[in-house]
Amino acid sequence: MNKTVRSLGIALLAVGLAIPAWSGSISSVRAEASGGPSVSLLYFNDGHEISPVTDKLGTRGGVARVKTLVDSVAGEKIVAFGGDLGGGTLFGGVFKGHPMVEALGRIPVDVANFGQHDFDAGVPNTLELIKHSRFRWISTNLAGSDGKPFGQVPEYVVIEKQGIRIGILGLTSAMETTMRDERVKSLNVIESAQKAVDKLKQAKVDLIVALTQEPVADDKALLAAVPDIRAVFTEEEAEEKSFVHEVDGGSRLIFSPQGNMGSIIRLIVNKETDGTIRLSHEILKVDETVQEDKPLADMAADYQAKLDAELGKKVATLGGDLPYGDHHESRFRETAIGNWIADAYRDYYGTDIAFANGGGIRASAKKGDFTLKDTKSILPFGNKIVKAEATGEMVLKALENGVSGVEKLAGGFLQVSGITYEYDADKPSGQRVRNVRIGGKPINNDAVYTLALSNYMFTGGDNYTMFAEAKPLVGAGEALTDFELLAAYASKLKQVHIEPEGRIVVKGFADVPSGHWAHAAVKGLTDAGVMSGAGEGRFAPNTGLSRKEAGEMVSKALAGEAQVPVWSELGLGGEDMAAPIVRQELALIAKWLYGKKTGKTLPAAAKSPFADDAAMPDGMKEAAAGLAQLGLVEGRQPNQYAPKEQATRAEFAHLVWNILSK
Repeated sequence: MNKTVRSLGIALLAVGLAIPAWSGSISSVRAEASGGPSVSLLYFNDGHEISPVTDKLGTRGGVARVKTLVDSVAGEKIVAFGGDLGGGTLFGGVFKGHPMVEALGRIPVDVANFGQHDFDAGVPNTLELIKHSRFRWISTNLAGSDGKPFGQVPEYVVIEKQGIRIGILGLTSAMETTMRDERVKSLNVIESAQKAVDKLKQAKVDLIVALTQEPVADDKALLAAVPDIRAVFTEEEAEEKSFVHEVDGGSRLIFSPQGNMGSIIRLIVNKETDGTIRLSHEILKVDETVQEDKPLADMAADYQAKLDAELGKKVATLGGDLPYGDHHESRFRETAIGNWIADAYRDYYGTDIAFANGGGIRASAKKGDFTLKDTKSILPFGNKIVKAEATGEMVLKALENGVSGVEKLAGGFLQVSGITYEYDADKPSGQRVRNVRIGGKPINNDAVYTLALSNYMFTGGDNYTMFAEAKPLVGAGEALTDFELLAAYASKLKQVHIEPEGRIVVKGFADVPSGHWAHAAVKGLTDAGVMSGAGEGRFAPNTGLSRKEAGEMVSKALAGEAQVPVWSELGLGGEDMAAPIVRQELALIAKWLYGKKTGKTLPAAAKSPFADDAAMPDGMKEAAAGLAQLGLVEGRQPNQYAPKEQATRAEFAHLVWNILSK
């Protein structure tokens, strides 16, 4: 790697694997060059935006910076794109992936897997993307209506560089999250992978890797079922950072780069003279420190100018901000912007009710001038809004389906118009919805209601299969897009003033439902007034809390009010009370609460179960050991307490509730 790239703050993850081909025996080694032939496999995905993305997380991505980093890697290399270059955002919705196909060809990319969003504009558009690509698309498990690989792309590729033969699979699940079309079918991922791996072994490859578009949990299941796959390059888990998951004690790996092309995973493959394959890897950050490749930067600027010219027209004035939500509120509770969108659909068709799926809302709207660009930013997918007749029973099933995934912030959550409902996150999935009213009257299971909703949902997307027997009144062929209906409604209103108005009432916390590991603790402490939510329907279990908040909550748990000087009694009154409480401090405050609540002293553990307790001061170490001996506290990983990491609200609730329940 040259000095320019080294200065970018690239974090070398010192993981190396020696892999004897097909022996099943894998040993761990240091990540260092062996002197044999070497190939780099460079992987990135989530290419909705051709230009860099700038938001509260900083600046990342952009095809011009990706090319700079790819060019900076010396030696032989294979460049792989993991999918999602269309849909999902304003840019993707307007241009439907075609600029990204052009840009990836100029990087150049060698091989690409399909993401679900690559089908958002329909199968004909996906076929056009394939046709105009200068790189190879692959798919191991997507088939056309004839049962053959979709788009006549290969099931896999074998790329040989420096005498190293690498077999690459392409696997895509969750196709129900894009436009349904019988011309593309998703076959079983694991079965498809195993069949392809059997063929690759016959081809005598040195290494098999998979490019996947599926959750990491499914990637782990894939590795467990297909042991010949050594590494998986999967979809993004977060916008702010990359992830490397070690499987089988680190002998096999799952790589997840940042969203919006925020990083590139580099897998370095060395082949020893005895045929052993040695792997190491690093993460290359695609941020503002990377200089842009000028030709691709100019190309991106040209497309941005076209976008601005196309969508810069004002259509209305907003009287206030309409936030989508920093925490994806449109996926678990009523939002003003969700109301506005659903109202637009119902107004156009004059239906009894309208549904808008929260996952389709992708941006906020700011007070002031509202343009076509704003409408397309909010609704980038271009779904057709259809009109149908549905029974009350179908509507109830749809509402239940909508709230079945609130704990996962699933996109199928329903924003509504003409209908109100409550749901209780403490209830099991399928039993959460109650008090449904249409036009102010209780819903009638046997009555027939007119309904406006996206063709995506009407044809079964996000598991809305209950509309299979509903009667279509205006089909997708005659319908306008969600973007067009919102723009028309905004233009009709001219001045837009809308607020949440109680259409959806949330009981409990959507992010700590009945199956959550801290559910009993959170419910018990919030019912007792010791803790409170972080807004309607949200507890924020994975966020931290300050020392001040922790002290006040422990005091309330003990005395019913926040007056006991907990930190002073612990001799830490001089600490910064606004700072986040870390896990070793949580152990200390829990020890104090245990003593006050039970009148007992924690047992003096002969040995701590945590391998990292040497990093803790003695008092905190003893507290963690004693709590663990009583089964009151657990590590974050086996044998690891993580003493310096911030304690979460869920961890705090769980520990305090365990003590109060003693």
